Amino acid sequence: MTATPQRSVWKGRVTLIALVLFFAIPAIAAYVILYNQWYQPGVTNQGVLIEPRLTYQNLGVDYRPEKPMWQLAFVVPKHCEKACQERVTLLRQSYLALGKYTERVEPVLIMQRDSDTSLIQRFDIPSQMVKRLPDSVADGEDVVIIDPLGQWVMRYSFDLVPSSAQPQLMKGMLRDFKKLLKLSRVG
Repeated sequence: MTATPQRSVWKGRVTLIALVLFFAIPAIAAYVILYNQWYQPGVTNQGVLIEPRLTYQNLGVDYRPEKPMWQLAFVVPKHCEKACQERVTLLRQSYLALGKYTERVEPVLIMQRDSDTSLIQRFDIPSQMVKRLPDSVADGEDVVIIDPLGQWVMRYSFDLVPSSAQPQLMKGMLRDFKKLLKLSRVG
């Protein structure tokens, strides 16, 4: 008779150990994978998130629009020659390609003190003057998505891609922007 209780105790212990291992092994494996950086998370956005947080207020701009809107902005360099002007044209085309979202978006030229001001008259796009851009955005000729509260969200740098791939960069920007607009309840 002593064999039966001893056998049931042993069976209970094995069941307990099996349950603990069943739940602990996945947690331990996840910890080891993340700790050793073996996992690379999937990224669906084509642009670069602007870090650290950047807003118009940080840049010294008094941003209080009557109607808060998303902005599709182009950072104007010192000299805007033919390639730069083609990028502004791509910006305008991208704005029109937003379709039903165009009423929530405004194209904008981001000007600094030394920016080429001839673009304002040539393209009839509103401009926003900033004193100085931080290094994370100051490369020039970047397209930037700005939310209705004035926070700079993502940037798309033309310097990183050859001129033949720039329309693809703008298509990726459109996908990202449409996703943002679809999920956003602001603006």
